[in-house]
Amino acid sequence: MPMKPSHALRTIPLVALLVLLLLPAARAAASASQVTIMQDDNQIVFVSDAHRAKTLDEMKALGADVVKIRVDWRSLSPSAGSKQKPSGFSGRDPNEYRGAVWAAYDRTVIAITGRGMRAYLQLGGRAPRWASGSGPEVRPKASDFGHFVEAVGMRYSGSFHSSLVAAPLPRVTVFSCWTEPNLFSWLSPQYSGSRPTAPRIYRDLVRAADKGLAASGHGGDEMLIGELLPFARSGEAGSRKVRPIEFLRELACVDGQYHAYKGKAAKERGCQNFKAIPGTGLAYHPYTLPGGPDVATPNADDASISELGRVVRALDKLSSRHRLESGRMPIWISEFGFQTDPPDRYQTPIKKVPGFLGQAEWLAYRNPRVASFSQYPLVDDPIKGGGGFQSGLRKHDGKKKGDVYKAFQLPLFVQRRSDKVVEVFGGVRGGAPGGQVTIESRKGKGKFKKLSGGTVQLGSEGYFDRVFTLSDAAKRVYRFRFSGRTSRTASVHR
Repeated sequence: MPMKPSHALRTIPLVALLVLLLLPAARAAASASQVTIMQDDNQIVFVSDAHRAKTLDEMKALGADVVKIRVDWRSLSPSAGSKQKPSGFSGRDPNEYRGAVWAAYDRTVIAITGRGMRAYLQLGGRAPRWASGSGPEVRPKASDFGHFVEAVGMRYSGSFHSSLVAAPLPRVTVFSCWTEPNLFSWLSPQYSGSRPTAPRIYRDLVRAADKGLAASGHGGDEMLIGELLPFARSGEAGSRKVRPIEFLRELACVDGQYHAYKGKAAKERGCQNFKAIPGTGLAYHPYTLPGGPDVATPNADDASISELGRVVRALDKLSSRHRLESGRMPIWISEFGFQTDPPDRYQTPIKKVPGFLGQAEWLAYRNPRVASFSQYPLVDDPIKGGGGFQSGLRKHDGKKKGDVYKAFQLPLFVQRRSDKVVEVFGGVRGGAPGGQVTIESRKGKGKFKKLSGGTVQLGSEGYFDRVFTLSDAAKRVYRFRFSGRTSRTASVHR
C-alpha cells in the first residue's frame, strides 16, 4: 500500500465547504490513508530465520504496511561497556561496528522489504558507555550519535554490500531519533531542579541525527522526531518524566505561552542562536490510562489518543513561530496498544480491549494529521518480574487473544449521533481498496440484517466510515462481513 508521509491541505470553495459542514460526519478531514505500523523486535531481530519469517508473514497477513525495529547503538558498538572509545574508531563507517549484530539487522530489513513492507528504523535508545555518562545518567554525546546515524544510513542507503546477499542491502527511507526521550530510563537527567533538561539533550541528538542522515544520502527521507510518552502520573513529572507537550515546547526553546526564551532562561536551556528543529514528522506513543480512550489524562500538557488535538495545536503553534522546519507536521502513531488483564491484573480487563481498539483507531482515522496507526507488540512479553508489555495480540505462549486479535484484523467502532443516527467505522487490514463490505445490525436477540445502504466500499487503506439513520439505531448491535469473514459485534458508544 502507498505510504502517506503527510496530509495535503486542499483549498475548498465556500459553497462546498458549507455543504461539508452540514454532513453528519467530518469525513472530509479524516486520515483515510493512514498506514499500519507493527513492531515486535523480540520476535523478528535476534531470532532464527524461520521464526523471523513466520512472524513477518503474520504481520503481512495482518495488513502491516510498515515494520518498525529499534537499531540499538550499544549492541552494535565495539567495547560498549568501556569508558574509552576504541582507538582509531570514527563511528562513521558501518564496518567499524559489530558484524554479527549487523547481520541480524540486515536479515530483518531484507525480510521486511522482501515481503513488500517498509522498514522503519528507530535509531538509538541505548548508548555505549564511552558515548554517555555512567550510573544514573543516560546522556549520549550528540557527535558520537550523529556518527552512528551516518553509519546506519550508509548501510541502508541502497548501495551498501553485505556478505549475506549478492545485491546491495535494501534502502530504508523511514527513520526516527531515539526512543521516549521524556522518560528518565531512556534519557537522563530529565530535570535540573524544576527546569527540564532532557529536551536540551534531545535537541542536540536530533540535530546530529539530521546531519548523519544527510551525510549518508537520506536528506530527503522521513526523519521522525519525538517517540514521546503521552503522560506523566502523579509524582513522575518534575523528576522521572517530562510531559510531552511541555517537552515539545522546551525542545523548541519556548515557554508555556510559546514565547521564545531570552537572556538567562535561554542560556540555561542552550537556546542562544536558536535554529528551527529539523524533522519531517512527530513519532508519538498515545497510550491511554487503563480505563481506555474516554479517560482524560491528568494535565493539559499530556495527550493520549483521544487528545491528539492538543499535540496538533502545539505543533502548529511552534511551526507558526518558525520553531520547526516542517509546517503542519504529521503525527505518526508509532507505538500503541492496550495492556490486558489477564495476564496483568493491574491493567485493562481483556473483554474491554476489543472495543477500545476500535475506538482508538476511529480517533486516529478522524484526525487528518495522523499518518499511521500502530500495534506494539505482536506477542506479549513474559509477565514474570512485572516488566515488559502485555499489549500483544497473542499471549506469551503464542495463543491468540480471541476478540483482541480479531478486533485488530477487522476494526469496528459505532458512535451514537442520536437515537436514530449512528456512525459506523471499520476496516479490513490487507483489504484492497474498492472491496465490498456488508454492514449488519440487530435489535435484542433477533437476527442480523443488512442495513439499507449497508454495502460499502473500502477506501485507500482498507477503511470505511458511514452514517446510518434507522429505528432504534442507538439500541442495536452491529457487525460487518467481508469476503467470508465476520467482524466482532459492537454496541453503540455513547
